Amino acid sequence: MSLDDNHSSVVLACAKVIQCVLSCDVNENFFEMLEKTATYEKEIFTAPVFRSKPEIDVGFLHGGFWKYNAKPSNILPVGEDMVDDESEGKHTIQDDIVVGGQDFAAGLVRMGILPRLLYLLETDPTAALEECILSILVGIARHSPRCVNAIMKCQRLVETVVHRFTMEDTIESYPSKIKSVSLLRVLAQSHMENCLEFIKNGAFRTMTWHLYQHVSSLDHWVKSGRENRKLSSALMVEQLRFWKVCIHYGYCVSYFSDIFPTLCLWLNPPTIEKLVQKSVLCEFVSISKEAYLVLEALARRLPNLFSQEHAGDNTEIWSWSCVGPMVDLAIKWIALKTDPHISKLFEWQNGTESDSVFQDISVTPLLWVYSAVLRMLCRVLERVIPEDSDNLHGSVGLVPWLPEFVPKVGLEIVKNGFLSFSGASAYPTGGGSFIEELCHLRQQSNYETSLASVCCLHGVVQVVVNIDKLIWLAKSHSPSQEYSVSREAKILEDGILKGSMVELRNLLNTFVKLAASEWHIVQSIEIFGRGGPAPGLGVGWGASGGGFWSAAALLRQIDGGFLINLLETFQFLSSTVTPMAEEMTFSMQRINSVLGVCLTAGPRDKYIVEKALNILLQVHVLKFLDFCIQHFLHLNKRFKPSAYKEDDLLVFSKTLASHFRNRWLSMKVKSKDMVRNSSSGNQTFKKGSVALDTIYEDLDVSNNKTCQECTSLVIEWAQQRLPLPMHWFLSPISTICDSKYAGLQRDQTQNFVQDPHDLLETVKAGLFFNLGVEAMSTFKSSNASSPVQWVPLVWKLHSLSVILLVGMGVLEEEKSRDVFEALQDIYGQLLDQSRTGISADVSLGNNIDLLSESRNKDNTEFLMFQSEIHESYSTFIETLVEQFSAISYGDSIFGRQVAVYLHRHVEAPTRLAAWNVLTNACVLDLLPPLEKCIGKAEGYLEPVEDNCDILEAYVKSWSSGVLDRAAARGSVAYTLVIHHLSSFIFHSHAVDQLLLRNKLVKSLLRDYSRKQHHEGMMMNLIRYNKPSASQMSDQNGGSPLERSSIDKKMEVLTEACEGNSTLLTEVNKLKSSL
Repeated sequence: MSLDDNHSSVVLACAKVIQCVLSCDVNENFFEMLEKTATYEKEIFTAPVFRSKPEIDVGFLHGGFWKYNAKPSNILPVGEDMVDDESEGKHTIQDDIVVGGQDFAAGLVRMGILPRLLYLLETDPTAALEECILSILVGIARHSPRCVNAIMKCQRLVETVVHRFTMEDTIESYPSKIKSVSLLRVLAQSHMENCLEFIKNGAFRTMTWHLYQHVSSLDHWVKSGRENRKLSSALMVEQLRFWKVCIHYGYCVSYFSDIFPTLCLWLNPPTIEKLVQKSVLCEFVSISKEAYLVLEALARRLPNLFSQEHAGDNTEIWSWSCVGPMVDLAIKWIALKTDPHISKLFEWQNGTESDSVFQDISVTPLLWVYSAVLRMLCRVLERVIPEDSDNLHGSVGLVPWLPEFVPKVGLEIVKNGFLSFSGASAYPTGGGSFIEELCHLRQQSNYETSLASVCCLHGVVQVVVNIDKLIWLAKSHSPSQEYSVSREAKILEDGILKGSMVELRNLLNTFVKLAASEWHIVQSIEIFGRGGPAPGLGVGWGASGGGFWSAAALLRQIDGGFLINLLETFQFLSSTVTPMAEEMTFSMQRINSVLGVCLTAGPRDKYIVEKALNILLQVHVLKFLDFCIQHFLHLNKRFKPSAYKEDDLLVFSKTLASHFRNRWLSMKVKSKDMVRNSSSGNQTFKKGSVALDTIYEDLDVSNNKTCQECTSLVIEWAQQRLPLPMHWFLSPISTICDSKYAGLQRDQTQNFVQDPHDLLETVKAGLFFNLGVEAMSTFKSSNASSPVQWVPLVWKLHSLSVILLVGMGVLEEEKSRDVFEALQDIYGQLLDQSRTGISADVSLGNNIDLLSESRNKDNTEFLMFQSEIHESYSTFIETLVEQFSAISYGDSIFGRQVAVYLHRHVEAPTRLAAWNVLTNACVLDLLPPLEKCIGKAEGYLEPVEDNCDILEAYVKSWSSGVLDRAAARGSVAYTLVIHHLSSFIFHSHAVDQLLLRNKLVKSLLRDYSRKQHHEGMMMNLIRYNKPSASQMSDQNGGSPLERSSIDKKMEVLTEACEGNSTLLTEVNKLKSSL
């Protein structure tokens, strides 16, 4: 209503409120940082999302597909799909409120904000109002594909924005012009068709005409005025980004020849001292950085140099004839690194220089330029490498000749001190290498400086790797080729990586430690519920640790991507059969860091997770995990070490790779029926109804690239699973395929493993992998915290139970049975450590307790299966016990897995459910003895049971006769009943529990009066003496009693009878028997 007000001040105030609620400025700050890194080819929509509920067919593991808070088909602008009289009355304000409550931006679009904003633009608004309106439109365009379509289909809206851009060219209008270009860029990014439409109707040419205005000299630009420089540079940056989007789609590549003259000033390195003196360094290098990122995008359009083939997709290609001069310009920037003024600037930033000229001047803008230059060089070098050259050791894809610029770039890298080399005397600048300086800057608290440093490091390493690869291929083709006899040329010929191995390994260790300390912050963000991590309502970015939409999270993701590339570059595990202690520590740190990187990856990082999986699942990594397993089994003297063969590990590698990709990296695509039913988007609500359309789960999972991936430069949070939950590595042993066990299952299409044999192979591989990482985490030689240690124990125990839902196959094979039992033993150790307060986890410094979610108020019952895994966990236990009674034949391994639910530190509802199900199935006697259960005996016996329902269930089992065979076989069930009933009846002194005590005694005595064969059990109950901690693991019947102690117990029984003569008679009979 306020947008329709007659007072301009009211309209402006309302627009600013909407702008704030949509978090426009906060989001744009994040996207600005994202643009500078240029690490990701695609941006991401901001619509709020939530996770789908975990289902039984995936073991209740969290990390389901993300779904939009508001269904896209419910974003229906007023009048767009309701033009007839019949549908006019079906749209209600209540419906709008419901959608707006789910998603504020979606609600605005549904309620018709776009026509109102168009009207305001057509009424010649003030500069402030126009800028605010355009900010809102950008925020809506970033929301979702549906909102982008709404903007594109709003008649005259885009045309009006373009028209106003061409009106007056004054300083006051520049902020609005910048926002206008940004709006069209965001719309073009969302879909290729939008981009093509802007090109065909001339909007792109109109919005980028400033790029054709040639600036005669730097002095002329400097004299234009401070405010003009600032705004004109920002506008030019935005226009270059718009052009870059078109180039990514394969359009407007031919415009390069027309725009290049304008770019020449910004592509050439300037006189740094002059820019600093004129206070124009930031503005100048911001354009230079963006210009080189445009060149990097153009380099993507180059055909491979030695194949000259390009996909016939009707898109434009760039010519190699343009590349040489561009590389020469980039080399000038590399040579500029040794410029005394740049060296002083870096030294001042690092605190080793006190030159007042550089005071308050940040090196960050220069770092962004170097990052862009290196990315452009890296992309050019990639297009030189033959496409079929997969690795340096292949015999195909040799380079017939080496372009002149390849060794030239390499020599400049070596000459200008980008890396340190063994045997080198001094650096050209007299300080440390560029790598060393960047590592120091990475440790700074300023996020942008840290980000720029990592991007530079990434660029340097990738350029060096590509140069080494090309020179190796050229040498393989022409071994006699010589470049020079200089030291730099010798380093280049031998390999830059080889010469700088010491520094690069130190670099690798630095980022391994960073990854180990960063993953937990991202993991502490996610919210399971509506709202999710996306900032559609302005709150998703405000979570602990900065949220997914923050520079902090972005830095951790960039760090992770760089670390994975480093690990790909260097072989990181010892090939020796028995690695030394130092090698083991090093290997464990790196494996833990890769696991940590998997936890920080967001929706844009799918390729990073794929690379991380490739590293984790390499055969030599699995060999190291096998060594850890053998070491653990050797220390745990219950098993004989039996190493896996390499063929077995190769099968495990392929099986796990396939499972993890299908389970976590697949996209969710609508089934054909649903697409047909919902593609029209014309569903309307019934009048007065607030029941919005269901967000269907009936979707197909596909690994193929979707149409959106091919035609859009923006991805969605929805329909994918990243970020991974902390317990993601449990999925191979937590996935079942038989829907008859999925009583809580709703999605019938997500059967990731269809064949029972394939399922068993996946489980066996998953058991091995989980035992390997668990065994590795038990070693104390590494100071790095493992993500494996921080997964709540309740999930690990639960995953072992899920395996058994699909049958006994895993326990019938000897080796997998041993692995299963070994995992039970490790989890038993963790259970004992948690119980006694000896944490198995290393503190992460910020006191985040990732186990706290699985602890109750008094920390006694911390295995909260029902509270944490699923509210209907009793149904799961019922199915598990059915399997146990039907197919296990009293298998000891299966039995100890079932018995863990009777552990005293399992939450009471779960213990009660497990006991009742076991009683009803009459299989209490199949449970193993106490000493063979998971964990120490004390955990099952202490503290004394005080839950009235469980105590009554014990007595009910006693009275029903179900416990008789358990008593004969020495089952843990009988031990628990004797211990807890005896301790509660004879040693509990709480006044408020006297009624319960008397009730239990009366029930036992009545049973004894009817069943004389229970006399032995009653004798054991009375004679039982609570054992000491040292005795608990050795005996089930307690310690011998003195006569005085028995007399006291008989007095308790007498008192509990409350004068009932019949029961007192039974007490006397017991007394005489004793």
